Amino acid sequence: MTRLAYLLFPVHMANGIISGAFAFYVLYDCMHYALHHTKLPTYMKEMKKYHLAHHYKNFDLGFGVTSKIWDYVFGTVLPV
Repeated sequence: MTRLAYLLFPVHMANGIISGAFAFYVLYDCMHYALHHTKLPTYMKEMKKYHLAHHYKNFDLGFGVTSKIWDYVFGTVLPV
């Protein structure tokens, strides 16, 4: 994957893309762990329920993972 970044971009941009992708993955993994192994605040429990409804009830609606704001903007709010 890093070779592709160096082929497509100048070195300074490739370094930024690679380090950004790594940082994003670490943050994603921490969030994923927390969602499964900690007591979540009420808002996060509701958003988790909302996102799971997107996956298991209607995958054409409810795209918000951390907020429903864009679902309101695009008319994709999923009634839960």
